[in-house]
Amino acid sequence: MDDLDLFLIYLFIFLNIFALLGLFFRKGKKNQFNEKKFSRICPCKKMAENGSLSTICIYCAVGGLFYSVLSIGFIGFQNWALDLILALSLLMAFLGWKLKID
Repeated sequence: MDDLDLFLIYLFIFLNIFALLGLFFRKGKKNQFNEKKFSRICPCKKMAENGSLSTICIYCAVGGLFYSVLSIGFIGFQNWALDLILALSLLMAFLGWKLKID
C-alpha cells in the first residue's frame, strides 16, 4: 500500500466523521447539553450551517473518486485500499449532498 493511499484513507475517515457530526448537530435539533460549549470544542455545527462543510466534502469526494477510479482502471480491483477510498469518497459525496439539502 502506498503512503498516499493511507493518507487519503485517514483523511476521508476524518472528513466522514466530521460530516456526520455536522449532520447530527445541525439546526433544528435540541440537544441535552449546552450547544455553545460544544461549538467551541467542535466547529462542525457552524461549518454545517454556513455550507462550507458540504463544499469541502463534495470537492474532496470528487478528488478521491477521480483518484480511485483512475487507479482502479490501471490496476484493477486487486488493491483493497483503492476500493476503500472509492467507498469512502462515495459516502462523503452523499454526506456532502445531504448537508447541502438540509
